Formats: sequence, C-alpha cells, structure tokens
Amino acid sequence: MLVPDEAQDGLRDVLLALKPRSAKKLHWTESDSRHRDRVVEEISAEPVSSIGLVAILDLLARSERRRRIAFERLLLELTTVGVDRVVLESRGPADRLDRQHLDALRARRLLTGIRVEHIPGAAEPLLWAADAMCGIIAADRRCVERYRAVVGTKLVTHVERR
Repeated sequence: MLVPDEAQDGLRDVLLALKPRSAKKLHWTESDSRHRDRVVEEISAEPVSSIGLVAILDLLARSERRRRIAFERLLLELTTVGVDRVVLESRGPADRLDRQHLDALRARRLLTGIRVEHIPGAAEPLLWAADAMCGIIAADRRCVERYRAVVGTKLVTHVERR
C-alpha cells in the first residue's frame, strides 16, 4: 500500500472506524462479504495506491521461499517508484529472515536506499489496508472480481513465475 505522508492520518482514522470493536485489528479473512465491500469502498476513496505481488512456483516450494521471491520483487518495484521506507507486519522471530534477505540483496547491490521495518499488525492500522489489498488479489485469483473492480487502477498486481 502506497500512502502519501499527508494521507496517512486520514486513512488510519478510516481503518480504525472499520475495525470491529472486539478485534485487535481489521483483518480481511475475519470479515464477511458485506464488511469487505465497505472496506474496499472506503480504502478506494482514499488517495492511495497499491502494488501487489503473486509468486507462482512449483507446488513443492516452501512458503518462505514464496515470500522471499515476492518480497524481493516487491522491493524492486517499490524502489522504481521512489519509495524509500517500507513497513511490514511483524512475524515475530521470523522477521530476521526478512532482514537476512534484505542484507543479501544489498550485498548484491540489487537494493540501495530503502529502509524496511517490522511493526506488529495491531499497532499500525495502515497495515490493515495492505492486508485488504492482499485479500482483494486472492479473491481476484479465485475469480471473485467484484473487489478488484472497485479498486481499479489503484492496485497493480505483478506475477512472478519461477
């Protein structure tokens, strides 16, 4: 999710208003279709855009390998549009795997000038919008196209095949 600095507080307010009272965060898979429709409409009304990645690999490829491939391509795409700071939802101890991969990309000089940090999902509502975009991509790949139709050109999806 690409959110201009001046739009961050407004989007946070929108997302906090959409979060169910009993939940720690807004989560796509925990929302019903009516709530998802509202989430998509509200996020789409904001001055934001998204770049999504789908890694298509051999069925036997481990999920961490899929993540590394998507992570690498995403970082490269983000640097081409001038992003210098990326915030990821923390996976706890597994964050070190992202940092190791980032160090390897920097050592190969594939990546320079971009900061990556991990924040717990409940602590940063902007991560909830990124989660929704991932949900939209997954729904679209299952031929549930109504969410994708709402976001239109605000979401660009790249497919990485290996």
